[in-house]
Amino acid sequence: MPSIIMTTWAIIPVKPLRQSKRRLAHLLSADERADLIHSFLDELLAVLNETPGIAHVLLVSGDRTVIALADKYGAAVLVETEPAGLNVAVARGVDYAVHHGATAVLVLPADLPFARVADIEAMLQPLAPDDGQRPTTHRRLIALSGDEAQSGTNALLLAPPGDFTFHYGPDSFPAHMTEAEARGRAVIIVNAPGLRFDLDTEADWRAFCDGLGGSAGEQGRKGAGGQGRCAGRHDFTPAPLLPRSRS
Repeated sequence: MPSIIMTTWAIIPVKPLRQSKRRLAHLLSADERADLIHSFLDELLAVLNETPGIAHVLLVSGDRTVIALADKYGAAVLVETEPAGLNVAVARGVDYAVHHGATAVLVLPADLPFARVADIEAMLQPLAPDDGQRPTTHRRLIALSGDEAQSGTNALLLAPPGDFTFHYGPDSFPAHMTEAEARGRAVIIVNAPGLRFDLDTEADWRAFCDGLGGSAGEQGRKGAGGQGRCAGRHDFTPAPLLPRSRS
């Protein structure tokens, strides 16, 4: 059987930066939150450009700063005239990628400060042929990497793209598994440590800042430039930080 070339697009939906992470508004101003997510996205785009299995990167956003950053990395942009919600943005991004030749899509959020090339490669591993025999394009699969609570979806690989309804929002991880099973897709859970942390809550912010003081912050590009933003940010009364499971 002849080999089949996979063309994998990474898709990153990005809302207007100053509207991001509103649950951290009591800790960071709108400008600070925008700068933080911009730095995370800058780092993620650099990582994707270094990952051989990613053929193209697509940002779905209407934010001018995001569009300028895409140009820096040679990424495509699907411009949103008005935000229509995460699930709509992802679906539109997938349609665009398929129209331009994608045989697989990897959907990622912008806020993955500890993502590294090895994590992206782990997400792409299910695209390898089965035992060197059957090309993955003959399989219908979804690969998922959840957050640390296995509630949210921090990375989603879909091959082939299409014939799938996205369920981003509360408990998206089990919802995506249920959707995949209903569609007859093989479900693969990927352990990609750098993809398990995202930044949503005050507890996440504390964990992020604490991580920058240790080994996590010393890896790669030092947590996407968050060190300075964390300085002096512990003068608030935080909610208790619950232990985080690691796997």
